[in-house]
Amino acid sequence: MSRLLIILFTLTIISCGKDTADFDISSITNDTLQRDTINSDSSGNDNSTDDNSGDSNSNTNNTGNVNTSEIKVIFNSNVHSSLPKEWVEQYYVILDTLNKRIPVFTNNYEELDIYAWNSNANRPFSSQIGDASGACICGNDQGRYMVLEIPEEEFTYRSMHRYSVIAHEFFHAFQMSISSNFNSGDFRVKWLSEGPAAVFESIYVREHYDYNYFIFDQDRVDNEATTNPSIYENYDSGGDSNYSSSVFMTLALVKELVKLNHTESNAIRMIVKDFQERNPSTSNWKDVFEEVFAISVNTFYGSLSSYQPDINTVIPSEDLTLKGIFNN
Repeated sequence: MSRLLIILFTLTIISCGKDTADFDISSITNDTLQRDTINSDSSGNDNSTDDNSGDSNSNTNNTGNVNTSEIKVIFNSNVHSSLPKEWVEQYYVILDTLNKRIPVFTNNYEELDIYAWNSNANRPFSSQIGDASGACICGNDQGRYMVLEIPEEEFTYRSMHRYSVIAHEFFHAFQMSISSNFNSGDFRVKWLSEGPAAVFESIYVREHYDYNYFIFDQDRVDNEATTNPSIYENYDSGGDSNYSSSVFMTLALVKELVKLNHTESNAIRMIVKDFQERNPSTSNWKDVFEEVFAISVNTFYGSLSSYQPDINTVIPSEDLTLKGIFNN
Protein backbone atom coordinates (compact mmCIF):
# COMPACT_ATOMS: atom_id res chain seq x y z
CA MET A 1 0.00 0.00 0.00
CA SER A 2 1.28 3.43 -0.86
CA ARG A 3 -0.29 4.86 2.26
CA LEU A 4 -1.91 3.57 5.39
CA LEU A 5 -5.54 4.43 5.87
CA ILE A 6 -7.43 3.22 8.89
CA ILE A 7 -10.94 2.81 7.58
CA LEU A 8 -13.64 0.40 8.64
CA PHE A 9 -16.75 -0.26 6.63
CA THR A 10 -18.81 -2.50 8.92
CA LEU A 11 -21.03 -4.47 6.59
CA THR A 12 -23.99 -6.68 7.46
CA ILE A 13 -25.13 -7.77 4.06
CA ILE A 14 -26.38 -11.03 2.60
CA SER A 15 -25.42 -12.65 -0.92
CA CYS A 16 -23.63 -12.96 -4.65
CA GLY A 17 -21.38 -14.62 -8.11
CA LYS A 18 -19.39 -15.17 -12.16
CA ASP A 19 -16.67 -15.62 -15.40
CA THR A 20 -13.01 -16.12 -16.36
CA ALA A 21 -10.72 -13.25 -17.22
CA ASP A 22 -7.20 -11.85 -17.01
CA PHE A 23 -7.57 -11.40 -13.26
CA ASP A 24 -4.31 -11.21 -11.30
CA ILE A 25 -4.62 -13.78 -8.54
CA SER A 26 -1.61 -14.09 -6.29
CA SER A 27 -0.59 -14.94 -2.74
CA ILE A 28 -1.91 -18.50 -2.77
CA THR A 29 -0.77 -19.76 0.64
CA ASN A 30 -0.50 -23.22 2.17
CA ASP A 31 -3.88 -22.62 3.78
CA THR A 32 -5.45 -21.87 0.42
CA LEU A 33 -7.45 -24.09 -1.89
CA GLN A 34 -6.19 -23.93 -5.47
CA ARG A 35 -8.32 -22.16 -8.04
CA ASP A 36 -10.53 -24.23 -10.36
CA THR A 37 -11.95 -23.09 -13.70
CA ILE A 38 -15.74 -22.93 -13.69
CA ASN A 39 -17.89 -22.99 -16.82
CA SER A 40 -21.30 -23.87 -15.47
CA ASP A 41 -24.10 -21.55 -16.52
CA SER A 42 -25.95 -22.32 -13.30
CA SER A 43 -23.04 -20.97 -11.34
CA GLY A 44 -23.48 -17.55 -12.84
CA ASN A 45 -20.75 -17.46 -15.45
CA ASP A 46 -20.51 -14.60 -17.90
CA ASN A 47 -19.38 -15.84 -21.29
CA SER A 48 -18.82 -12.37 -22.72
CA THR A 49 -15.28 -11.48 -23.75
CA ASP A 50 -15.28 -7.73 -23.37
CA ASP A 51 -13.01 -6.34 -20.70
CA ASN A 52 -14.31 -2.87 -19.97
CA SER A 53 -16.76 -0.98 -17.88
CA GLY A 54 -17.78 1.71 -20.27
CA ASP A 55 -15.81 4.91 -20.20
CA SER A 56 -14.53 4.73 -16.64
CA ASN A 57 -10.83 4.25 -17.41
CA SER A 58 -10.07 7.93 -17.68
CA ASN A 59 -11.99 10.68 -15.97
CA THR A 60 -11.22 14.11 -14.64
CA ASN A 61 -13.88 16.06 -12.77
CA ASN A 62 -14.24 19.41 -11.12
CA THR A 63 -13.86 18.14 -7.57
CA GLY A 64 -10.20 17.21 -7.70
CA ASN A 65 -10.62 13.53 -8.56
CA VAL A 66 -8.47 12.33 -11.47
CA ASN A 67 -8.97 8.77 -12.74
CA THR A 68 -6.42 8.06 -15.45
CA SER A 69 -4.83 4.73 -14.55
CA GLU A 70 -5.21 1.79 -16.92
CA ILE A 71 -3.38 -0.56 -14.55
CA LYS A 72 -5.57 -2.91 -12.54
CA VAL A 73 -5.38 -3.23 -8.79
CA ILE A 74 -3.85 -6.54 -7.72
CA PHE A 75 -6.09 -8.59 -5.43
CA ASN A 76 -4.04 -10.95 -3.28
CA SER A 77 -6.35 -13.82 -2.36
CA ASN A 78 -5.80 -15.69 0.90
CA VAL A 79 -8.53 -18.33 0.97
CA HIS A 80 -8.51 -20.66 3.95
CA SER A 81 -8.92 -24.41 3.66
CA SER A 82 -11.91 -24.28 6.04
CA LEU A 83 -14.07 -23.05 3.13
CA PRO A 84 -15.94 -25.60 0.99
CA LYS A 85 -14.54 -26.23 -2.48
CA GLU A 86 -17.79 -25.06 -4.06
CA TRP A 87 -17.48 -21.67 -2.37
CA VAL A 88 -13.82 -21.32 -3.37
CA GLU A 89 -14.68 -22.05 -6.98
CA GLN A 90 -17.45 -19.48 -6.97
CA TYR A 91 -15.24 -16.93 -5.22
CA TYR A 92 -12.78 -16.94 -8.11
CA VAL A 93 -15.57 -16.98 -10.68
CA ILE A 94 -17.14 -13.91 -9.06
CA LEU A 95 -13.87 -11.99 -8.79
CA ASP A 96 -12.91 -12.79 -12.37
CA THR A 97 -16.31 -11.71 -13.64
CA LEU A 98 -16.45 -8.47 -11.70
CA ASN A 99 -12.90 -7.53 -12.56
CA LYS A 100 -14.04 -7.75 -16.17
CA ARG A 101 -17.34 -5.96 -15.71
CA ILE A 102 -16.11 -3.14 -13.44
CA PRO A 103 -12.31 -3.31 -13.46
CA VAL A 104 -10.66 -1.70 -10.47
CA PHE A 105 -7.79 0.56 -11.52
CA THR A 106 -4.88 1.89 -9.49
CA ASN A 107 -6.07 5.47 -9.22
CA ASN A 108 -5.97 5.53 -5.43
CA TYR A 109 -4.30 2.28 -4.35
CA GLU A 110 -2.32 -0.52 -5.97
CA GLU A 111 -3.09 -3.74 -4.11
CA LEU A 112 -5.71 -5.17 -1.80
CA ASP A 113 -5.24 -8.32 0.26
CA ILE A 114 -8.32 -10.50 0.69
CA TYR A 115 -8.71 -12.87 3.63
CA ALA A 116 -11.53 -15.40 3.44
CA TRP A 117 -12.43 -18.18 5.87
CA ASN A 118 -15.28 -20.17 7.37
CA SER A 119 -16.42 -18.84 10.74
CA ASN A 120 -15.88 -22.31 12.20
CA ALA A 121 -12.12 -21.76 11.89
CA ASN A 122 -10.42 -20.02 14.79
CA ARG A 123 -9.18 -16.72 13.34
CA PRO A 124 -6.76 -18.33 10.88
CA PHE A 125 -5.34 -14.99 9.71
CA SER A 126 -4.98 -13.30 13.09
CA SER A 127 -1.26 -12.70 12.57
CA GLN A 128 -2.09 -10.59 9.50
CA ILE A 129 -5.40 -8.92 10.43
CA GLY A 130 -5.74 -9.30 14.20
CA ASP A 131 -9.31 -9.66 15.42
CA ALA A 132 -10.97 -8.45 12.21
CA SER A 133 -14.10 -10.46 11.45
CA GLY A 134 -17.37 -10.36 9.53
CA ALA A 135 -17.27 -8.72 6.11
CA CYS A 136 -15.52 -5.42 5.52
CA ILE A 137 -12.81 -3.45 3.86
CA CYS A 138 -10.86 -2.45 6.91
CA GLY A 139 -7.34 -1.90 8.10
CA ASN A 140 -4.67 -1.84 10.74
CA ASP A 141 -1.13 -0.47 11.01
CA GLN A 142 -0.04 -2.94 8.34
CA GLY A 143 -2.40 -1.61 5.67
CA ARG A 144 -5.84 -2.19 4.24
CA TYR A 145 -7.53 -5.47 3.39
CA MET A 146 -10.84 -7.13 2.61
CA VAL A 147 -12.30 -9.53 5.15
CA LEU A 148 -14.74 -12.28 4.13
CA GLU A 149 -15.59 -14.38 7.17
CA ILE A 150 -18.44 -16.55 5.92
CA PRO A 151 -20.76 -17.79 8.70
CA GLU A 152 -20.90 -21.58 8.95
CA GLU A 153 -24.72 -21.50 8.95
CA GLU A 154 -24.72 -19.90 5.51
CA PHE A 155 -23.27 -23.12 4.13
CA THR A 156 -25.68 -25.24 6.16
CA TYR A 157 -28.73 -23.36 4.90
CA ARG A 158 -27.22 -22.44 1.53
CA SER A 159 -27.75 -18.74 2.07
CA MET A 160 -27.21 -16.66 -1.04
CA HIS A 161 -25.30 -14.19 1.10
CA ARG A 162 -22.30 -16.52 1.09
CA TYR A 163 -21.79 -15.41 -2.52
CA SER A 164 -23.38 -11.96 -2.69
CA VAL A 165 -21.11 -10.59 0.01
CA ILE A 166 -18.17 -11.03 -2.37
CA ALA A 167 -19.81 -8.77 -4.94
CA HIS A 168 -20.76 -6.24 -2.26
CA GLU A 169 -17.21 -5.91 -0.98
CA PHE A 170 -15.75 -5.89 -4.49
CA PHE A 171 -18.01 -2.95 -5.28
CA HIS A 172 -16.57 -1.06 -2.31
CA ALA A 173 -13.11 -1.70 -3.79
CA PHE A 174 -14.43 -0.19 -7.03
CA GLN A 175 -15.79 2.85 -5.17
CA MET A 176 -12.40 3.33 -3.52
CA SER A 177 -10.72 3.31 -6.92
CA ILE A 178 -12.91 5.97 -8.55
CA SER A 179 -13.24 8.37 -5.62
CA SER A 180 -10.27 9.60 -3.61
CA ASN A 181 -12.61 10.93 -0.92
CA PHE A 182 -14.39 7.60 -0.56
CA ASN A 183 -10.99 5.94 -0.44
CA SER A 184 -9.77 8.24 2.33
CA GLY A 185 -12.99 8.10 4.34
CA ASP A 186 -13.98 11.70 3.65
CA PHE A 187 -17.31 10.56 2.22
CA ARG A 188 -19.41 8.58 4.70
CA VAL A 189 -23.06 9.03 3.68
CA LYS A 190 -24.41 5.57 4.41
CA TRP A 191 -27.36 5.31 2.05
CA LEU A 192 -25.26 6.60 -0.88
CA SER A 193 -22.35 4.28 0.00
CA GLU A 194 -24.04 1.07 1.12
CA GLY A 195 -27.24 1.46 -0.90
CA PRO A 196 -25.42 1.33 -4.27
CA ALA A 197 -23.21 -1.56 -3.08
CA ALA A 198 -26.25 -3.55 -1.96
CA VAL A 199 -28.16 -2.76 -5.17
CA PHE A 200 -25.11 -3.87 -7.14
CA GLU A 201 -24.88 -7.21 -5.34
CA SER A 202 -28.61 -7.81 -5.78
CA ILE A 203 -28.53 -7.16 -9.53
CA TYR A 204 -25.52 -9.46 -9.79
CA VAL A 205 -27.21 -12.27 -7.88
CA ARG A 206 -30.45 -11.94 -9.84
CA GLU A 207 -28.55 -11.91 -13.12
CA HIS A 208 -26.21 -14.81 -12.40
CA TYR A 209 -28.00 -16.99 -9.86
CA ASP A 210 -31.62 -16.35 -10.80
CA TYR A 211 -32.34 -15.31 -7.23
CA ASN A 212 -34.28 -12.17 -6.33
CA TYR A 213 -32.25 -10.85 -3.45
CA PHE A 214 -34.28 -7.64 -3.38
CA ILE A 215 -37.45 -9.50 -2.42
CA PHE A 216 -36.02 -12.25 -0.24
CA ASP A 217 -33.24 -10.44 1.64
CA GLN A 218 -33.67 -6.67 1.32
CA ASP A 219 -37.37 -6.39 2.10
CA ARG A 220 -37.20 -5.01 5.64
CA VAL A 221 -37.69 -1.34 4.74
CA ASP A 222 -38.31 0.91 7.73
CA ASN A 223 -41.06 3.54 7.69
CA GLU A 224 -38.48 6.22 8.36
CA ALA A 225 -37.08 5.69 4.87
CA THR A 226 -40.09 7.70 3.70
CA THR A 227 -40.77 9.90 6.73
CA ASN A 228 -37.29 10.76 8.02
CA PRO A 229 -34.80 9.67 5.33
CA SER A 230 -31.94 11.92 6.43
CA ILE A 231 -31.21 9.58 9.34
CA TYR A 232 -29.76 7.11 6.82
CA GLU A 233 -26.95 9.48 6.07
CA ASN A 234 -25.32 8.16 9.25
CA TYR A 235 -23.86 4.72 9.84
CA ASP A 236 -25.25 4.58 13.36
CA SER A 237 -28.86 4.82 12.18
CA GLY A 238 -31.17 1.93 12.99
CA GLY A 239 -33.95 0.51 10.86
CA ASP A 240 -31.62 -0.55 8.07
CA SER A 241 -31.47 -4.33 8.34
CA ASN A 242 -29.23 -5.69 5.59
CA TYR A 243 -29.24 -2.12 4.24
CA SER A 244 -32.85 -2.61 3.15
CA SER A 245 -33.78 1.03 3.76
CA SER A 246 -30.64 2.28 1.99
CA VAL A 247 -31.47 0.02 -0.96
CA PHE A 248 -35.03 1.33 -1.01
CA MET A 249 -33.84 4.95 -1.08
CA THR A 250 -31.33 4.19 -3.83
CA LEU A 251 -33.98 2.53 -5.98
CA ALA A 252 -36.47 5.32 -5.28
CA LEU A 253 -33.85 7.74 -6.61
CA VAL A 254 -33.72 5.60 -9.75
CA LYS A 255 -37.49 6.04 -10.10
CA GLU A 256 -37.18 9.81 -9.70
CA LEU A 257 -34.45 9.97 -12.34
CA VAL A 258 -36.58 7.93 -14.75
CA LYS A 259 -39.28 10.59 -14.29
CA LEU A 260 -36.67 13.06 -15.62
CA ASN A 261 -36.42 10.96 -18.81
CA HIS A 262 -33.34 8.93 -17.95
CA THR A 263 -33.41 5.26 -18.85
CA GLU A 264 -33.44 2.90 -15.90
CA SER A 265 -29.95 1.57 -16.65
CA ASN A 266 -28.56 5.06 -17.07
CA ALA A 267 -30.18 6.19 -13.81
CA ILE A 268 -28.56 3.32 -11.92
CA ARG A 269 -25.20 4.04 -13.50
CA MET A 270 -25.48 7.69 -12.46
CA ILE A 271 -25.91 6.55 -8.85
CA VAL A 272 -23.43 3.68 -8.63
CA LYS A 273 -20.69 5.22 -10.78
CA ASP A 274 -21.09 8.80 -11.99
CA PHE A 275 -21.85 10.29 -8.57
CA GLN A 276 -18.79 8.70 -6.95
CA GLU A 277 -16.58 9.70 -9.86
CA ARG A 278 -17.42 13.32 -9.05
CA ASN A 279 -15.62 12.68 -5.76
CA PRO A 280 -18.18 13.89 -3.21
CA SER A 281 -16.93 14.75 0.26
CA THR A 282 -18.46 15.30 3.65
CA SER A 283 -18.64 19.02 2.99
CA ASN A 284 -19.89 19.13 -0.62
CA TRP A 285 -21.83 15.92 -1.28
CA LYS A 286 -25.20 17.68 -1.44
CA ASP A 287 -23.88 20.05 -4.10
CA VAL A 288 -22.46 17.13 -6.10
CA PHE A 289 -25.77 15.30 -5.72
CA GLU A 290 -27.66 18.18 -7.30
CA GLU A 291 -25.08 18.61 -10.07
CA VAL A 292 -25.22 14.94 -11.06
CA PHE A 293 -28.93 14.24 -10.63
CA ALA A 294 -30.47 17.70 -11.21
CA ILE A 295 -32.44 17.16 -8.01
CA SER A 296 -31.59 18.65 -4.64
CA VAL A 297 -31.22 16.31 -1.68
CA ASN A 298 -34.12 18.02 0.08
CA THR A 299 -36.35 17.67 -2.97
CA PHE A 300 -35.52 13.98 -3.21
CA TYR A 301 -36.15 13.41 0.48
CA GLY A 302 -39.49 15.16 0.10
CA SER A 303 -40.45 12.93 -2.82
CA LEU A 304 -40.00 9.83 -0.66
CA SER A 305 -43.17 10.69 1.25
CA SER A 306 -45.16 9.67 -1.83
CA TYR A 307 -43.76 6.13 -1.68
CA GLN A 308 -44.85 3.18 0.40
CA PRO A 309 -41.91 1.74 2.40
CA ASP A 310 -42.09 -1.47 0.41
CA ILE A 311 -39.18 -2.83 -1.65
CA ASN A 312 -41.65 -4.26 -4.17
CA THR A 313 -42.60 -0.74 -5.28
CA VAL A 314 -39.07 0.13 -6.45
CA ILE A 315 -37.50 -3.13 -7.70
CA PRO A 316 -35.73 -2.57 -11.04
CA SER A 317 -36.65 -4.38 -14.23
CA GLU A 318 -35.74 -8.06 -14.41
CA ASP A 319 -33.89 -7.66 -17.72
CA LEU A 320 -31.48 -5.14 -16.20
CA THR A 321 -27.85 -6.34 -16.32
CA LEU A 322 -24.56 -5.00 -15.04
CA LYS A 323 -23.21 -5.01 -18.58
CA GLY A 324 -26.11 -2.82 -19.66
CA ILE A 325 -25.52 -0.47 -16.75
CA PHE A 326 -21.77 -0.04 -17.04
CA ASN A 327 -21.42 -0.18 -20.82
CA ASN A 328 -24.15 2.35 -21.61
